[in-house]
Amino acid sequence: MTSVINRCHVLDGLAALHDRMVHSGATTTAVVYDKTLSENYGLLFLRELIASSDIDMIPLGIDRMGDVEDARRIARELPAAEWVVAFGGGSLIDSVKLATALTDPLAARIVAAEQRSGWVLGPDRARPAVLAAVPTTIGTAAEVSGIASFTDGAAKRAYTSLALQPDFAVLDDRASAGMPYDVLVEGCLEIVLRCVGPVVGATGPLNDTDRRVLRLAAEAVAELTGVHRTGRAEAAVRRRLARLSVSTQDAELLRDRAAFTVKAWFLANNLSHRLGVRKMRALANLIPAYWDRLHVAAGLGSAARAREVWEVLRDGIPVPVSAEPGTGFAQWLDWLGIPPLDPIGEDDVVCVTRSCVRMWGGGLPMLAGVGTDDIREVLRGVRAVSLSGNSRSAQNSGNAKDLTCTRGPAQIPS
Repeated sequence: MTSVINRCHVLDGLAALHDRMVHSGATTTAVVYDKTLSENYGLLFLRELIASSDIDMIPLGIDRMGDVEDARRIARELPAAEWVVAFGGGSLIDSVKLATALTDPLAARIVAAEQRSGWVLGPDRARPAVLAAVPTTIGTAAEVSGIASFTDGAAKRAYTSLALQPDFAVLDDRASAGMPYDVLVEGCLEIVLRCVGPVVGATGPLNDTDRRVLRLAAEAVAELTGVHRTGRAEAAVRRRLARLSVSTQDAELLRDRAAFTVKAWFLANNLSHRLGVRKMRALANLIPAYWDRLHVAAGLGSAARAREVWEVLRDGIPVPVSAEPGTGFAQWLDWLGIPPLDPIGEDDVVCVTRSCVRMWGGGLPMLAGVGTDDIREVLRGVRAVSLSGNSRSAQNSGNAKDLTCTRGPAQIPS
């Protein structure tokens, strides 16, 4: 089955991708893949398919990804191929998307320009090659989105352009086989939160689009419950989750939304970069405090809508959890086995708050209406291990003016 998400054609299976290559008359295809996936069943199958045709394959194994310099390096190494295939998780796909964008001199200048905003808008201009993305994880939807996250020095930014969206997204059970349980659960959660984030961030009574999105979220909760109970996901389950994931990027689901309704994403982006954890783990642990803060901070979203959203999600959770959205969500994370973050001290709170205001707020539209106190209080309430002993946060807290705000590795998985 082939479908279209915005301008991206979603294909079922690598054989369908190979057929498209052959029918296009391509003579050269570059396959950019995560080196840790060299023995992935899907990658091996793709190589066999290409070898069986008259198409020359240029393999490019990547062992660093996520930083703007990594994307520039990939761009320099990409040959003049008619097709480029990105094979890997969200970080690899984002890096290849950004690399293909940087072949445009205008986009390269925009990305290189100094700016305080973390939201970088690129030109909508055609790529020199057809881009296909084959995800090996579930939930990021990087394979169909027009956004790529990347680190740039001390900041983690988002580059967005219609030209960034792949031409083809390929969903194949072979590629997603063998995902670790924690990555699988986080992927399911990401689908849920991508569905409900815009609903909570909007105002007024729920509309038809909201109800459609909540039905998708309920499906994802049901799948997540099954994954948790069995500790695994068979091919059919992964196939359904992959389809759910890409459907969350359908422009129709955002038709009635104002821009930048998902404020939690921006806080989680900077928190994950500060702590050196996956963005999804940061977001999941941020949501309880975020939803609790909605009662006093209307700029963050709607407390009434959060309650309606939680009622829908709670109906699909097979264990007792609180009817209060923040408390109940934290209890759900406990049941799922999602670990809390490491201790977060006041130094972390100050640094992340400062970076959020600089990159997304302070007159920028991403955090418009959100006060510094709101950001600070959400961060102080993040689900994390309590400070104790000689932890790094306990040792450094309380001296904000001397903070360098540089903790965390340069490369953070999406």
